[in-house]
Amino acid sequence: MYCSSCGRQMEHDARFCSGCGAAWQPEPFARGPFSGQLVRPRYPRVIAGVCSGFALHYGWDISVVRVITALAIVFLGVPLFAYIALWIIIPDAPYALPERSTGTVA
Repeated sequence: MYCSSCGRQMEHDARFCSGCGAAWQPEPFARGPFSGQLVRPRYPRVIAGVCSGFALHYGWDISVVRVITALAIVFLGVPLFAYIALWIIIPDAPYALPERSTGTVA
């Protein structure tokens, strides 16, 4: 993953950029072929990205969505089948490639 402020590559689990100190924020999926569509992000996902997809799409807190989903699965059981179905139905987000720099090579 890359810093949205300075473009420097960041560690997978970093919360701040080591180059400029900017806080990492997931990029919204508002551009490209999946604009406005519910997708399962490639990061931050734990199992399949279903909870992360819903949280990022609707602007909810990821941890709250995960806790509610886990409690519903433990106490009701039926949401497990819904989770597996959504895992199959919701597409993966496209890979985010770093932008190319147009600078000249010396």
